[in-house]
Amino acid sequence: MQMVSVDKDNNVVGYLCAYTDRQSNKVSGIAAINFYDLSITFSKDFYIFLSDLFTKYNFNKIEWRVVIGNPAEKMYDRIVSKYGGNIIGIQRQSTMLQDRTLCDEKFYELFREDYIKNVNRRNICYEKIHSRNGLWSECVCGC
Repeated sequence: MQMVSVDKDNNVVGYLCAYTDRQSNKVSGIAAINFYDLSITFSKDFYIFLSDLFTKYNFNKIEWRVVIGNPAEKMYDRIVSKYGGNIIGIQRQSTMLQDRTLCDEKFYELFREDYIKNVNRRNICYEKIHSRNGLWSECVCGC
């Protein structure tokens, strides 16, 4: 599954991809590339994408990893903390960057049941707002 994140002027600001394992009803990896350092649009689209994996496509589990030190690591740590996910562990020197530097990776998991429970606890609903890019927008409406 793939999606691009676009701003109000239809400029592409990011790319999102989920690698799915339909046999076990899980997302086995996520690719999230933000083309701009401080893109609020991309952050919102990432949360929408994550939500859709559970609420629209009904996957049971999402597993993913990040190179430690990547700016996305902080966002992923917040996601698992906010929605009841887990940091599974760290693998040392498990990936090599283009400059041949060996880096550690952190592994995450998030289950649909925990995500839904934490969304409901916060009174967050997902209302379909017809925007120019046709995405779902998160709103807090107290319903």
